[in-house]
Amino acid sequence: MKLTTKTRYSLRILIQLAQNYQKLPVRGKDISVAQKISEPYLEQIMISLKSAGYVGTLRGCNGGYILNVPPEDVTVLNLLELFEGKIQFADCSNSDSSPCSLFYSCPTTKIWDKLSKVLIDEASQVSLATILEEINKPQSQEYVI
Repeated sequence: MKLTTKTRYSLRILIQLAQNYQKLPVRGKDISVAQKISEPYLEQIMISLKSAGYVGTLRGCNGGYILNVPPEDVTVLNLLELFEGKIQFADCSNSDSSPCSLFYSCPTTKIWDKLSKVLIDEASQVSLATILEEINKPQSQEYVI
């Protein structure tokens, strides 16, 4: 399983905006340069982030992007679901979808369901605020969960 660049880049973008939370807006060009993302691709990502309500824009000479919600209210799970869809490792792990004929007797169904739930639980506990706390620790060289 590999995450799309939109998911990975959106987290980097939101961390940058969270670092400026309730300060001046960040220009798209500055985000593009800092995150090494082309401006057109940045705009595509921002459309999704704005539609989800995580990002807003301010117009004018001091305008740019702002984080619309407190950093503690945005989790990695939010971004995974926004760009990757519902977290579910296999269709057969959910009886709501059209299960295969072995759904009720297959020994792997519970495994896929359990692994999906573990990812959901862990990703829901990692917010932008927790990432910023880790980044701001004096001895921290990298983010460790």
